[in-house]
Amino acid sequence: MVCLGLLWNGMQDHLKEALTDIATYGEILDCFSINFGDSYENFVRDIYAQDEIAEWKVNKKLETMFACSDSRTITVFMVNIDTKEQEYHPYKKRMVYINLERMKREIREKYSHIVPVYFFDNTMHVTDDEKEFKADFGVVKSYIEKGFKPEPVQFKEEEKPMILSKRIKEDGTEG
Repeated sequence: MVCLGLLWNGMQDHLKEALTDIATYGEILDCFSINFGDSYENFVRDIYAQDEIAEWKVNKKLETMFACSDSRTITVFMVNIDTKEQEYHPYKKRMVYINLERMKREIREKYSHIVPVYFFDNTMHVTDDEKEFKADFGVVKSYIEKGFKPEPVQFKEEEKPMILSKRIKEDGTEG
């Protein structure tokens, strides 16, 4: 399953390592960064508007994101994750993909000790299913259509993680 992920502003100094870590869980198909400037907060709120997340939690995430970094850049990535195995997640009260949940938990745990100010999920957001993928893809696409320009993630050539740069359609399929 193709998932859309976001590495929030506090992760921008750790992109190479984070994307390399993510690539151990699945194939990174595409990756780019967008500087949202003064629209950063609106973008974050638009992403979380799809989720059933309490407003106080979004406010706290934003507060800690702003405390982590002056950057208003977010890195968007598409990763193809093995979703053969599922298990019941008591907090989410539904079935989840084991490999996807493991990736999110382990990446967040590692970088929670690295970002200057950590609050739950202020390092990375990754879609859980096709419905969330379509919603988040639509949000990213709408900001690009408003003129926010995707930029290639810059690495020294010898440091670049394996990114295939396949074109992903709105339904999460390659094309």
